[in-house]
Amino acid sequence: MKKYIFSLVLTFVAVQFTYAQDLNGFMSEFSKQEGVQRQLVDRSMLDMSMKAAMTADSTGQMVSKMPAFMQKIDSIEVLAIEKYSPEVKTKFLEGIQSFKDGNGYATLLSVNEADDNVKIISHKEGDLFTGVYILVLDNEDAVIVKMSGNLTESDLTEILKEQNKNK
Repeated sequence: MKKYIFSLVLTFVAVQFTYAQDLNGFMSEFSKQEGVQRQLVDRSMLDMSMKAAMTADSTGQMVSKMPAFMQKIDSIEVLAIEKYSPEVKTKFLEGIQSFKDGNGYATLLSVNEADDNVKIISHKEGDLFTGVYILVLDNEDAVIVKMSGNLTESDLTEILKEQNKNK
């Protein structure tokens, strides 16, 4: 009986560790929470949006201010929830805090100030970064943004610069 309980506990710990290391799994779990809004913007939608914005920009400043990495993004997925329950906040915060680098994932930025928690994580396959995850939790909402594409280190630097501009 002790062996059975030990095996069960060991399996539970392994599943929790794997879950913490898989941000796509974390996003999937988060998306099941009541009140979560999900938006997926694929490459064709990004192209249409950029084209419409540039057409509407008579000054031409939009093109000069567009970060170069945006051309390499294949899709952007956003999960957001406003006015979440304390349980959702706890799960989200535990997910952010329990994440450990490894298996191609690396934390680029982590900020924990008062009620604001931000974490930017990259996912690397071979020589390219195939995903960037931005996780944000504050007093009013929780947001996960996943940008997928084939990015370089300089693209990641640009993403961090853009994030710092928005503070």
